[in-house]
Amino acid sequence: MSQGEPDRFWQDRIHQYILQHNTTAFAELCELALPHLVVFLRQRFPQSDSHLCEATAIDCLIQYHGRPSQYDPDKLSLFSYLRMAARNDMINALAKYGRDQQHLRDIEDPSLKPYLTEPNSFAQTDELDRWLTQHTRLSRQQILQALDDELSKTDKKLVTMMVNGVRDSHQYAQAMGLSHLDTDQQRQEVKRAKDRLTKKLQRFGAQLE
Repeated sequence: MSQGEPDRFWQDRIHQYILQHNTTAFAELCELALPHLVVFLRQRFPQSDSHLCEATAIDCLIQYHGRPSQYDPDKLSLFSYLRMAARNDMINALAKYGRDQQHLRDIEDPSLKPYLTEPNSFAQTDELDRWLTQHTRLSRQQILQALDDELSKTDKKLVTMMVNGVRDSHQYAQAMGLSHLDTDQQRQEVKRAKDRLTKKLQRFGAQLE
C-alpha cells in the first residue's frame, strides 16, 4: 500500500457510495486521493511542472467521478486504478505539450520569413495562414496567446493588427498613441515598431526553449 493510501475496505466502501450517488462520498475521496495523486505524479515525473501534476490529478478524479462504473474493484484497488489513470493522463499531457512546443518552434522556418517581412497585406496574411496549416497545428490565435507573456499591451494590439492584415498606418499610429505626429513621422514610427515585432516573431521559437 502506498503512503497516504487508505485500506482496501475504505476504498471499496467509498467507491460503492459514489456509485450510489452519495452526496459527500466524492468529497471524502478527493480529500485523501488528491494529495496522494499529486505526490505520486511529482515523484514519477520530477521534472514536470507542479501545476500540471495538480491539474492532471484533479482531471483524473473528475473523470472517475463522471464514470465510476469503468473501475472494476475485482482487478485492483481504487487508488491503484487512479494512479494508473493519472500516470497515463500525465504522459498524454506531456506528449501534447511537447508537440505544441515543437509546432511553435516551427515558426523559425526560413520559408515564413517573406510573410513576416511585410505582414501588412491581406494576401500575405493568407500566406501566413497557409504556412501555419502546412507546418503546424496552431492557429494565429494560439500563437498570439503563447506570445502573451512576451509582449506589452500595445505590442499585443500591433501584432494582432499585423496578423489580421491591417494595412492603414494611421490605425497603427492610433494604437501606439502617435496620432499627434504628422503622417511621415507616423509611418516611420509604425515601420520601426513593425520591424521590431517581426524580429520578435522570428525569434519566438528560440525564446520558448
